[in-house]
Amino acid sequence: MCVLQSSKCVHTVKAAIFFIVNCCHCTEKPKAKVTIKPAQHVFRGETVTLRCDIFAEGVTSWKYSWYKEDSTGVFSELQEHTFSPVTESDAGKYFCYGVETERSRSLHISDEVTLTVSGEFDHLFTFTQV
Repeated sequence: MCVLQSSKCVHTVKAAIFFIVNCCHCTEKPKAKVTIKPAQHVFRGETVTLRCDIFAEGVTSWKYSWYKEDSTGVFSELQEHTFSPVTESDAGKYFCYGVETERSRSLHISDEVTLTVSGEFDHLFTFTQV
């Protein structure tokens, strides 16, 4: 049991802690999920799309925000962000979060995903006769 040493607020604090603990165990908050298409490892010059999905019962409208590790601020507020063409500077760790637009109270954060960009893909094929 948690006890806060205060002459006036002991009961209020106990009730608040009890409520928060119970509330957190009632339902698990859905997590935002990032997908990268066509793949997490791509070649310079390709088109790459990051997509943020949140599946929460009864919620139809979200406000999205995208972040890249070691960058300052939001770089996109769309559900999908496309790099076309992708470059080596686009490589890195990304995550998104969504906020319910109707209630603006529930924040859902994704795990980080890593986008790797290699040098250009060699589209030339050599054929040898057998």
